[in-house]
Amino acid sequence: MDKHELKREQAARAAWLSYVGGRTQDEIAAQLGVSRPGVQRLLALARDEGLVKIRIDHPISGCMAMGDAIRTRFDLAFCDVVPSGPDAIGGNAAFLAPSGAERLAGLLESQAPLTLCLGTGRSVRAAVEALGVMARPQHRIVSLVGNVARDGSANRYDGVMMLADKVGASRFLLPAPVVAASVEEKSVLLAQPLVQAVFSVARQAQAGVIGIGRVDPQATLFQDHFISRAELDELLAAGAVGELMGWPMNLAGELIDCPLTRRITSLPLAELGAQPLIGLAGGRDKGPAILSALRGGWLKGLVTDEAAARYLLEA
Repeated sequence: MDKHELKREQAARAAWLSYVGGRTQDEIAAQLGVSRPGVQRLLALARDEGLVKIRIDHPISGCMAMGDAIRTRFDLAFCDVVPSGPDAIGGNAAFLAPSGAERLAGLLESQAPLTLCLGTGRSVRAAVEALGVMARPQHRIVSLVGNVARDGSANRYDGVMMLADKVGASRFLLPAPVVAASVEEKSVLLAQPLVQAVFSVARQAQAGVIGIGRVDPQATLFQDHFISRAELDELLAAGAVGELMGWPMNLAGELIDCPLTRRITSLPLAELGAQPLIGLAGGRDKGPAILSALRGGWLKGLVTDEAAARYLLEA
């Protein structure tokens, strides 16, 4: 999607909120993360481009109606729903990337020093790749998830290094596997000064952007060798449908306690409760995982697609 189409999409969002949602320009500015003059320019663009007629002549209109319903139902600060389709190169992540990048940019444009937590996943990585370059050396980017698999390979979907390079920020990686081999190994790892230093930075973050993982045979945790088949079966038997930063949840959004979870090295979700977490995930197959994260109240913002949004509203 080129810059002009991105601007058209943003203009369509502003138009929908103004003409259909009845929001004031100040409310639109707060929801879209732009200034009040920026909202005025977007509304002017929507009129110039012919997007505003009897209805908003843009496919994003239906998406925004679903997003508004999800935002209200789950008490979110925002919910961006993007069009989806089966033929996108890179799957759902390619559709989510522009909106995810917009939300990242809205956070990173701050001139005040910002500490931003970043999770992993295809959608998070795609959003980082879609983000433009900006000079923000005053910021800090910190990883919320270990970036090493059991075989020593690195997590291909970790975006901390790329994001820090794009904004010139300091970067903090969590030097640990997602799941330790034993409870004793986890204790030793978490006692390391380097790990504690990264956790300390993460606790100071003003916001976090994370992926939402499914728990089934196609789960990234399993496919990328962070957990074994036996451990996947353990999670499924315990009722897991999704995970955030490796922490598995049931359909009610409750964290699952089982032998595997006692070996997870990520910072506990409860310790991030003071900072808003933005989830990025799409596709109907991710529906149960996204619903779980929302029911648990773990997210304050969501970027998703039509297929997942329909699942959430039907549920």
